[in-house]
Amino acid sequence: MDDDHSSVRPYMHGYDAAALKSWSPGTDRWARHFRSRVPLAPRIAPFPATQAHPDLATGPRLMNLTYDYDDAFFTARKYGDAFARRLLRFWQYSDFYGSWHGLPVDGSPVDDPAHGLVNLPNPAYTDAAHRNGVRSLGCWFWPRSGDFEDYLEQRADGSFPVADKLVEMAAYFGFDGYFVNHEAETPTGQAARLHDLLRSLRERAPEEFHLQWYDTITPHGHLDYLNHLNTVNAPWLDVSDSFFANYWMTSEGVETSRATALKLGRDPYATVFHGTENEQFGFDPEYDPRLLFPPGEAARTSWALFGSHFVKELAPRHDDPDAQDEVFRRERRYWSGPREDPTRSGRLLPHDRRTPRDRDDHRAWDGVAHHITERSVIGSFPFVTRFNTGHGRAFFLDGRRAADGDWHNASVQDILPTWQFWTRAEGVGAEGTGADGVGAEGAGPEGAGAPLSVGFDHELAYDGGSSLLVSGPLGPDGAMTVPLYKTALTVTGAERLAVTAHGTDGVDLEVGLLFQDAPDAFVWLAAGSAAGWHTTTHGLGTFRGRTIAAVGLRVSSRRPTRCAIRIGELALLGPEFTPLAPPEDFTVDEVLADGESVHVFLSWRLAGHGVRHYDLLRDDDGSWLGRIYDDVYCLSLPAPAASETVTRLRLVAVAPDGSRSAPATAEAHRPR
Repeated sequence: MDDDHSSVRPYMHGYDAAALKSWSPGTDRWARHFRSRVPLAPRIAPFPATQAHPDLATGPRLMNLTYDYDDAFFTARKYGDAFARRLLRFWQYSDFYGSWHGLPVDGSPVDDPAHGLVNLPNPAYTDAAHRNGVRSLGCWFWPRSGDFEDYLEQRADGSFPVADKLVEMAAYFGFDGYFVNHEAETPTGQAARLHDLLRSLRERAPEEFHLQWYDTITPHGHLDYLNHLNTVNAPWLDVSDSFFANYWMTSEGVETSRATALKLGRDPYATVFHGTENEQFGFDPEYDPRLLFPPGEAARTSWALFGSHFVKELAPRHDDPDAQDEVFRRERRYWSGPREDPTRSGRLLPHDRRTPRDRDDHRAWDGVAHHITERSVIGSFPFVTRFNTGHGRAFFLDGRRAADGDWHNASVQDILPTWQFWTRAEGVGAEGTGADGVGAEGAGPEGAGAPLSVGFDHELAYDGGSSLLVSGPLGPDGAMTVPLYKTALTVTGAERLAVTAHGTDGVDLEVGLLFQDAPDAFVWLAAGSAAGWHTTTHGLGTFRGRTIAAVGLRVSSRRPTRCAIRIGELALLGPEFTPLAPPEDFTVDEVLADGESVHVFLSWRLAGHGVRHYDLLRDDDGSWLGRIYDDVYCLSLPAPAASETVTRLRLVAVAPDGSRSAPATAEAHRPR
């Protein structure tokens, strides 16, 4: 039961000076429930031949500063029972994710909360970010209530308690650094000690830790948005890894940023991120991102996005779970471009066409994919995706409906397609896809004219809450190819490919492998055409010694028909997994009642390796209750009937290939 105001369910909070200096995981009451346990995945090397834009340089990086689920701006939970939540599904373009929002200090009044200097990134988003090779940053925001002097306490040895705790907290909660937004006039002496505090923070942190400074105060403490990097604000780079320039960019300012970074001996792409403000201006910012990315020329610096959450916030009926298709369409237009195909990105209207500007006019926006190359972490076997977006209208296990009701949990989101959606119609005289609903958020670029749609379907899935749906009218005179994933998988001979699909009679599905040594043509393997869920498996020994650079799909038909093929699982598997042992120490720690709900606090021992996630089920009927990769879970249930005194629970460990352990069981007793 998703009650945002419940004080019983774990919720995230912010940290003021006192909370920071006294912090420990043992005294932070919900700390154990907000750890990210997914390690940061390495990304594969660029391979231009498989890029949506092969000539696009791979050097520029992207920072995405946004808030997370948007269920409550000043509170946050890891998971819940709503579908209409913002789930970022385009991690492949970002290098950094920053959690921009405020959180109340634990224990402050609900009606007038005090917000902490620091808020941590939602660990569910950190899990998804890490799975895609993106570093996740907490957020420092000043001014807040209190005296900033309290944060600048310094020991006799020169160290700062706040700096030490920020490093310790990042390590415990599993994120990668901080975005520092110090947006207030600051006395010169305090600004100097802030500089020293950040130096101490950076020196005590591990090498992969990242600090990004936002263009706010000068080294003397004067609040002055300079909108580029120059000799005045450059001293902040002495104590940080990168610089987020304020939004009002000019061509002269961008060139100054680049020149300043080079003069300091710093890589402009690693150092300078010029910002675009989307929260206020949507698809149509007043300044043109092409100042950073001049057509036909090298990018000047890297890029920062602020407010990419606008794609949901400005959508009509954005909180209506039955109206999310428009949210998903806007999201594709933002990341892939106005045609919803990253290979055909680029604005449809000139940037300076008129005033006033229209923040909802997606035709004025190039798409992030027009300037930033897609990245991938798929560099080793196994790779398995169920196209689970991290939220759903129901939950499915092995193709059966295992739970009804809406839910969200970014922590268990799969690696989603690298290209959303790169489609090519064969033999029908058109490129791209046409729009079609069929229960999914279909990609339908304007004027494409091709018959098929591709999108995530939340009505029927094989595992999780969604599948990939290819749908629309199909005839014998055409087929459609859908490149899906960028990979670097070297075949040694024992590997195999398996695809689980829910097909349409008469429609042929094939899975394509594109190899680095022949990147111009897919090798197609049959994947069946039967109705209902079925799995087709191919050994890959024929391709020993070759490296798979991309994976895609093709659908075709020998007669006119209505196509509706759902892909429930795509698996590239290596050697068989060692069977998983049952989870150990599965325990009901506490059961608390709160209004019409009962909250069951569970814990177990997190396996050291081999586990993709844990599924929590009712032991009597096998219905699904939750999924997580962690060693704790707070299960919220409707208050039981008077006759129900015990709920018997089952916990199962699941390997990356989908194989399951024997269950561990525990009993939750009705609170008295």
